[in-house]
This record gives sequence, C-alpha cells and structure tokens, in this order.
Amino acid sequence: MTSQPKLLPQLTSAKLFLTEAGLETTLIYKKNIHLPSFSALPLLNTEEGTETLLAIYKDYINIALTHSTGIVLETRTWRGSPAWSSKLDLSVPQILNLNRAAVKILRDLRPKIETPSTPIVISGTLGTLRDAYQDSTDTVSFSQAQENYRAQVRIFAEEGVDMVSIMTATNLNEATAAVSVAREYNLPILVSFSIEIDGRLRGGRTLKDAVQEVDRRTGNYTTYFGVNCAHPRHIRTALRDVPEDVRSRIGAIRGNASLKSHDELDNSLVLDRGDVSVWAEEFNGLLDMLPELKVVGGCCGTDEEHIETLAREIYR
Repeated sequence: MTSQPKLLPQLTSAKLFLTEAGLETTLIYKKNIHLPSFSALPLLNTEEGTETLLAIYKDYINIALTHSTGIVLETRTWRGSPAWSSKLDLSVPQILNLNRAAVKILRDLRPKIETPSTPIVISGTLGTLRDAYQDSTDTVSFSQAQENYRAQVRIFAEEGVDMVSIMTATNLNEATAAVSVAREYNLPILVSFSIEIDGRLRGGRTLKDAVQEVDRRTGNYTTYFGVNCAHPRHIRTALRDVPEDVRSRIGAIRGNASLKSHDELDNSLVLDRGDVSVWAEEFNGLLDMLPELKVVGGCCGTDEEHIETLAREIYR
C-alpha cells in the first residue's frame, strides 16, 4: 500500500480518455452467449471465454490507439462480489479467484499493446449487491456492502489495479461502503450512478443529492463521480438542475444506446442499439456541461460503432 492514492493519467490528460461500451449486451445479443445474472465473469473459467473477452477489449483499445488517447478498461467483476456467488453457481473462493483472473488478463494484455500516447488504466469494477432495478434502493446495509466489497478490493489491490469503480450505483450505502474500502487500500475510486429517464436515481433521489451525500459521508474521498446506464439525453436532463460545484465532481459518462426506461429494457428480447448518430450528438452536448469530464464511453446496447462515432466527434 501507498500513503496516497496514485495519480491517474486521465486526471492530467489534455484529451478525454475513452472507455468501453456495452460489453455484456454485445456478448448476449451479438455473440449469443448466455450470461447468468448479466455477468461475464464465468467466461473466465474457459480459454474460449477468456479469448472472447480479450478480443472485445482489443477492439476498444484499437479505437483509442487510432485517436492517440488513453483508455480505461473495467474488469468483468460487476457481479463479482460474494453476494452473487450462489446466483452464478459458484463458491465464494471460486468467485474471488475469478476476480483475480479478471485483473490478470488485463494486466497481461497491457504491456503488449499500450503506447505512450495510449496509456491503459485498469479499473477493478464493483457493482450492486442485488438487482438495482428490481429491489428497493434501501435493502443493503453499509456493513453488508463493506464486507462484500472488501473481499473484492483486497484482490484488486494484490493484483495491481490502478483504480476501483462502483458502477450502476443507486444505493448510497453501497456507494459509501465502496469508497470506504477503496480508502483502506489507498486506491482511487469512481462512483458511477445510474438514473431513470426522469434524470433521478431509482427511488427519486436527485443526482445532485447523491453526489453531495456520498461526499459528505466519505470526506470527499471519491476521485470523481460518473453516470452510466442511461441515454445521454436523460443524463443531460439530470444535469440541468445540478450546480456547477457538483458538476465539477463528475468525471465519467457511459451512455446507454436506448432511450427506453430500464423497465422497458429489462422486458425486451431484442437489442436496441438506438440511433448511433443521435447518441453521439447528445453525448457531445454533455461536454460543455461537464468541465471536469475525464472519461467517456458506452453502456447497455452500445458497441464499437458508438465509441468510434463518438471519438470522431470529440477528437476532430
């Protein structure tokens, strides 16, 4: 451990970093791979599954290389906490070993493909402990979340991630627990919230209130906040009433392809890729609203075309 979190390259870069798009929806809808509980983690149990994941990672790295910018790659551990082990038909030791494998494949890949103009940041991903779109946002306690996240973050730290992220957060107990554990291991952390089409978190909390409350509870330790799993148009809606000091805390956006609500998407049997040009145009409209934005990418329904279209728009 170090006494201070490391300085991430995206914090000092003059260019926005890229990140991935909707890797899980790509696996399900384009590659016809079953993901239990929407988790790609079990793919790391096989050589074929590992190679499939690496091929998708390389697609996104190649876009970053083309535009001479950095990229943040997330481990496939969003469903990697002990809380998900039974639903993935894994023991706790098995699921934690897969967390280790998820970091290792990126750590092994990085020196083979990284360049000075395209640094690769490895982010250990945490996720909700229950289905955030089916359960109440108050069903997980701080101590439950802390126990689950500590098991993952310990492995992330041992395996050498650059940072930690918690994605699709709606429960503030989970968000603050993730931050507290990241602080224990002196790791930078992104807290990324998911919002509904009205611009609010599930349960009605505003984005402004969520950011301020996590900062209040954790002494502003979060490196930067983000929004993911919402269309850029809905993210713009959420930001309209957010004051400048809170907007300056938002450093990452990962936009959904579809304008549909989460309930509509959960009940859809086909992939809604949306209109890629509209997605990129709406995304571009976010840039002036977020002066401290560091990282941009896609979420559910997006793929390489979305990221390439966005990259051409912002780096032209």
